[in-house]
Amino acid sequence: MIWADGSAFDRCRPRIRTPARRQPLRAALALAQGAPVATLLVLLALASLTFALFPGLDLAISGLFAVPGEGFPLARNETLLAIRDLNRALPIWIAVALLMALLGRGVWGARSRLPPPHALLHVLGVYLVACLGIVHILKNTMGRARPEHILLFGGNKTFTLPWQISNACHSNCSFSSGEAASAMAMLALAYLAPRGWRAPVALALTLPGLVFSLNRIAFGSHFLSDVVISWLIVATTILALRSITHSYGARIDAGVDGQWREPLLGAARHVALTGRMAWVRTRWLFLRAAA
Repeated sequence: MIWADGSAFDRCRPRIRTPARRQPLRAALALAQGAPVATLLVLLALASLTFALFPGLDLAISGLFAVPGEGFPLARNETLLAIRDLNRALPIWIAVALLMALLGRGVWGARSRLPPPHALLHVLGVYLVACLGIVHILKNTMGRARPEHILLFGGNKTFTLPWQISNACHSNCSFSSGEAASAMAMLALAYLAPRGWRAPVALALTLPGLVFSLNRIAFGSHFLSDVVISWLIVATTILALRSITHSYGARIDAGVDGQWREPLLGAARHVALTGRMAWVRTRWLFLRAAA
């Protein structure tokens, strides 16, 4: 029988249905691709809820590194202390390098072959907004005692949940982890690489980021929830600021590339002239006093 109407054939043909269990996964992937910042905010809420409903998870993970009567002995390991010190120094080195690169673009422009200004400002913004801003405020507001200070692990403080305001600690507290935040912020450096290299660079930076972060749990300085929530805060900031700097990238680059050369040369001439005049006047006063 010849079907004159293809639509009639389609109605008679059995339909292949997608298994129902795959539909939520596809919906989640579509949401992650279309609204990554919203997806990360949902993950942040889910992670916070999970740690609030199952507080034993934090205690169990920290308990893996605690020894009765000794606290957290890995906190005295020389190798791990060196790793901690490196993680504390890296943000300063990175900030200096980014500022020098930004200065280079401002003086020599695109011919300097440095990353574009909007990309440099994006990474600097992540450190400023997420690490020095959000996480620093939380560390000095929530008052969560560190694992090494709570009763279960030999301290005298009460265990509290993430996002629970407490007076167990008054400054530089456990929630959330500043060093885990700075470790995650390194992933923003991947945006400075050429497009084809961004994924490999991000993967290469993930390993030290994990080591730096988990090192703080082994020290008894942070709970797992402190680290995970810091990761999600920083990841959300990375994508949110990326959207802003990318949208205004051409405008930002035009306002920086090669635009600082003349002002800086003028300022240098002014400083040199002022210094020369000060030297002449000082010398004249010295000769007058000697006479």
